[in-house]
Amino acid sequence: MRMKFWSLITAVFVLMALLLAVPMLTACGGDEEPTSEPAPTAAPEPEPTTEPEVAEFDVVKAAVASYTASPAPDIMAADLQLMIAEGDAPYIVSLRKAEDYAKGHIPGAVNMAFGEITTLPMDEEILVYCYTGQSAAYATATLSTLGYDVINLKHGMSSWSCEEDIYVTRFDAAKNQGDYKVETDVPTPGSYDPPALENTASSDADDIVLAAAKTVSDKYILASDLNMKIAEDEDMTIISCRSAADYAAGHIPGAINIGLGALVDNLDKIDPDNPVYVYCYTGHGAARGAALLQMLGYDAYSLKFGMCSWSSDPAINAGECYSADMCQGYATEK
Repeated sequence: MRMKFWSLITAVFVLMALLLAVPMLTACGGDEEPTSEPAPTAAPEPEPTTEPEVAEFDVVKAAVASYTASPAPDIMAADLQLMIAEGDAPYIVSLRKAEDYAKGHIPGAVNMAFGEITTLPMDEEILVYCYTGQSAAYATATLSTLGYDVINLKHGMSSWSCEEDIYVTRFDAAKNQGDYKVETDVPTPGSYDPPALENTASSDADDIVLAAAKTVSDKYILASDLNMKIAEDEDMTIISCRSAADYAAGHIPGAINIGLGALVDNLDKIDPDNPVYVYCYTGHGAARGAALLQMLGYDAYSLKFGMCSWSSDPAINAGECYSADMCQGYATEK
């Protein structure tokens, strides 16, 4: 009996232990733990985009290339007189000094300084004139790169009026023509990087070209001064923008031949660290070239009166020089 009692007690204890263990086993095992939802992945932030840096030189170079592909023309005094007579005159601008404008000017002309040309109206055909046509050629090239419809009066006031107190100054072979050395040797140009332009903080193309245009001034060198610089072997670039045939017939010593239409393709031949002297026949084409080079950052000058001031030989100056019989004697007004 005693053994049965203790066996019964033992069985009760075992049963109670099992009953107590069941909840613990249920809690620790059995069902899988609930899975948590994964945290949403944040979308990657887009990298900030920056506008590509605008190279002022490239913008101005494109404007210059557009001009040289279709340069502003010269017209003769007779053509302008006919336009005025037919009531079809352009907006006429005199770039002469105020006191010379007051002595007599082309009918209807307004007077302004060279530095004011970028304020001209864009919606009219414009004709610019000066004394001999060279400063006006500077102006027409500059204005054309800005989109102006502009023309130049060939030989300026000296082609319009024959009165000395009106035209004031003109090419005179007795005073302005030399007989300096020419050569036929073709120099080997160097190779240079273009200058860097920093005229404006704007990245707008129109602003960049306008800022470059405002750097242009009508700068000249006389034949006697250029001859002296050559004799002293100064560092410089001399450019003939005459035809290849006329260049071959005889050119200023050391000059390289670059036509106006080929200017942008030959900038690597021009040293940006030294002055550039450009010449043509009478100075008109060289003034255009010098204006464009100034816009591109070069220290460029036009040879006053061109090859006509360098040589009296028609085989060299090509017979293009101004003569007094070119003046038309048209009326002026005050």
